Amino acid sequence: LGSILPAVRQIIARLEKLPETSRVEAAGSVRRMKETIGDIDILATSSKPAKVMDFFVRMPALPDGSQDGTEVVKVWAKGPTKSSVRLKGGFDCDLRVIQRESFGAALQYFTGSKDHNILIRRLAIKKGLKLNEYGVFRGKKQIAGRNEKKVYRAIGLPYIEPELRTNSGEIEAAIRQAQGRPDGLPRIIGYQDIKGETHCHTDWSDGAETIEQMAQAAKRMGYQYMVIADHAGFLKIAHGLDEKRLLKQMIEIDKVNQRVSGIKILKGCEVDIKDDGSLAIKDEVLAKLDIVLGAVHSSFKMNQADMTKRLARAIANPHLDIIAHPTGRLIRKREAYRFDFSKIFKTAKENRTALEINAYSDRLDLKDADIRQAVQAGVKLTIGTDAHSSRHLPMMELGIAQARRGWATKKDILNSKSVREFLKSF
Repeated sequence: LGSILPAVRQIIARLEKLPETSRVEAAGSVRRMKETIGDIDILATSSKPAKVMDFFVRMPALPDGSQDGTEVVKVWAKGPTKSSVRLKGGFDCDLRVIQRESFGAALQYFTGSKDHNILIRRLAIKKGLKLNEYGVFRGKKQIAGRNEKKVYRAIGLPYIEPELRTNSGEIEAAIRQAQGRPDGLPRIIGYQDIKGETHCHTDWSDGAETIEQMAQAAKRMGYQYMVIADHAGFLKIAHGLDEKRLLKQMIEIDKVNQRVSGIKILKGCEVDIKDDGSLAIKDEVLAKLDIVLGAVHSSFKMNQADMTKRLARAIANPHLDIIAHPTGRLIRKREAYRFDFSKIFKTAKENRTALEINAYSDRLDLKDADIRQAVQAGVKLTIGTDAHSSRHLPMMELGIAQARRGWATKKDILNSKSVREFLKSF
């Protein structure tokens, strides 16, 4: 998702600049913000679809010469209202031009997963209605179609956020809500609800920029606070800090806080969790920090029972506040290590330790199903980018999307709180 989303937005921006288009939206798995994407689906409205299609199938490189992967290299099919192309970035993209009166219905139809859409159509049939990509019909009369929310309303449901449309209980929850019963749809966290960045690296370990540069960048993101969480412990490849350097960094953070106004820089670290679950920095130094993240960076193939004990012991340390990238997975590169989720959720809740939703595009860890289980277990969560440079900070959007797919609400995410309330949470 992280690698393809900028290209999708560039395609949309290029189509929106055409005088013939009036509305352009992504659909499909991109709109659901799924962590891995197949083809790109884009919908548009236009009074002159032929001109839009002519541009789309011949979409050139950007005039400034920048490489964004949106140049068309092969045309799979071209029609009056639908075309399919292969882009230089190595992915396929479909464009459909939809009439305005059907745009909301098409957006609903091409966004939800296959199973979600099947159940939605069955609900419409039970009400004597027909639902397809052109609208909601009673007989031959269209009763909804232009507006997506009205499409759901026409079949008796509240609006279902795109990230939830996976046939994982969202339709049943929507029905309960429509009937006035409890356990309706969650009011999932919004993309503007995060008040602080909780996982940043600097050039003190393996980051690319200074504390002040990262703070200024976080301030430009609109954050009230950020946690400097450089590696600490035995991870030599990441230039992990020892106790002496960590204490020096705390002094430096105090100095930067005096120079930079409008954002609070919190002292933290990402401490290595040893094989036995102990932490690789002495407790008396950890106690001086505002926030301590702990992470597994070694022995990923440990058996499930031992990994569970390892994590549980780390969580029980009173100085540990957040477990970073809790399963250690790297998308399409490394499988998650195995542990007993129910035991770790229970231990985390008992110790008021949060689990991180790591927003870095290669991680997205926890995954959506794990987030949902954590929420159901009453475990609190944070969303952090694991940024190693300021250009990684916008990845927060990916972490928020992951939280939304996991049915997390604002109250489940600790860094949706003010800095004071955030610190009181641990």
